Amino acid sequence: MALEKQNVLTKKEKAVMYYVYNEAVKCDGVCLLRPVDIFASISLDLDFEQNELEATLKALELDDYFDVTYSDKRGEFFYCINLHRKGLAFARVERAFRSNFKFKILLALMTGILTATATWGLRLLLNVLGVWK
Repeated sequence: MALEKQNVLTKKEKAVMYYVYNEAVKCDGVCLLRPVDIFASISLDLDFEQNELEATLKALELDDYFDVTYSDKRGEFFYCINLHRKGLAFARVERAFRSNFKFKILLALMTGILTATATWGLRLLLNVLGVWK
């Protein structure tokens, strides 16, 4: 069972997408966002630069998460974002991916423990029978 390749976003794209999703869901999938608000929501651990925001939004738009329209309202720059079906399903897909990943890690761990236990039991049995020393 291989992990599905449906989750191919980078850390920066995921951070932007989480913020966009949370804001857009409040208003039926449409929101107006300022670049300042997006930067304020992103963790400082990501080293997100100003010029990367445009490229990240464009990449998410190309991946069909949402449409972006640029707007200037009273001298202030805004992104008008309209989520698509893939964007609206973003949180559900992320939860499913994490759940699936945790299950596979647990399955591998349990298989390792079972293998070690079986090996130990077999070795003990062979020692009792005198075949293994």
